[in-house]
Amino acid sequence: MRSRFHPLTTIGLLLALLTPAAFAIHQPQAGVFLLFLAYGFALLEFQKYTSNFQFVMILVCGTAMGISLDLLYGHWPWLTVGLSLAASATIVRQVFMPWFTYIDKLWLDTSKAAGACFCYGMAIHDTPFIWDLWLLPVLPLLFALGLTFSYVQDARNMKKRTRSGYRVRIGGPAPDFELRDQAGDPVKLSDYKGKHPVLLIFVRGDWCPGCHMMLRTYERNRAEFMEKGIHVLGIGPDDISVNKDMVERIGVHYSMLSDDKQEVSSQYGVVYSNPLLELSVDYTEGIPLPASFLVDINGIVRYASRPDRVGEFLDPELIFNVLNDIPAVGEVAWN
Repeated sequence: MRSRFHPLTTIGLLLALLTPAAFAIHQPQAGVFLLFLAYGFALLEFQKYTSNFQFVMILVCGTAMGISLDLLYGHWPWLTVGLSLAASATIVRQVFMPWFTYIDKLWLDTSKAAGACFCYGMAIHDTPFIWDLWLLPVLPLLFALGLTFSYVQDARNMKKRTRSGYRVRIGGPAPDFELRDQAGDPVKLSDYKGKHPVLLIFVRGDWCPGCHMMLRTYERNRAEFMEKGIHVLGIGPDDISVNKDMVERIGVHYSMLSDDKQEVSSQYGVVYSNPLLELSVDYTEGIPLPASFLVDINGIVRYASRPDRVGEFLDPELIFNVLNDIPAVGEVAWN
């Protein structure tokens, strides 16, 4: 298993640790700039790791940058509050993804981003242009605003697409498919028939921080799935090499299948069009919806995450609750 070392975020940490030295030698502007760089390095890996290390770095560096600028220019506490809000708006949905999902409590992200902009405006109000005071807070503000806008726009598209539900229904047969896993080996759903229940989890791609959180959630519950004989198959739109890097980087042990033509996503009805996201990711067939389906040993769908609660798959307990109603299997080993 590859080390999940965060190279850029670690560089950011080292830069942040140099900040007290800059202040000690009476170079406060250099110290603020070091915090700005540290924040930027952590953001560069925001989509790649989505770890607590990154979350803490973003929040601490943002707040410290605000405190430093306020003390330097006497605007206390506008930038302290503003940059803390901007950092919080950036990470809050990822930290609390199991409760917020992709579509709930969007008012919290937007209100934090709006509050951050208000505080920034108050800090520079009636103040002549000073490069570090005016420019350094712009990165956290723009990132928070852009991310919040993407959440709102994405939630609107998801709700529109899922009004009619998925193509696959509970009680109906699960469409068969064959895809290749991260090792390049073919995996066929019907090969599990009569042997093991299968949990299919559709992810949106390696670009999606929420999907990393989802994959880790199922990894943390791996022992319970093992005890119940359930095989987990992740399905995403990336190619084999991207999937291999992703599962090694974020540390999961189940198969991640490449549905790069999104034929299986279309079969299950979990793909939709999002023009904004399609500008930044190379998925010409659309963007997959995050969804999960539990298939019993007879190939029948026994559980599907609710379309009106996109992100519900982040609670494995909902799946465990239906296991008593599906055909039992003998004691099995996890592959």
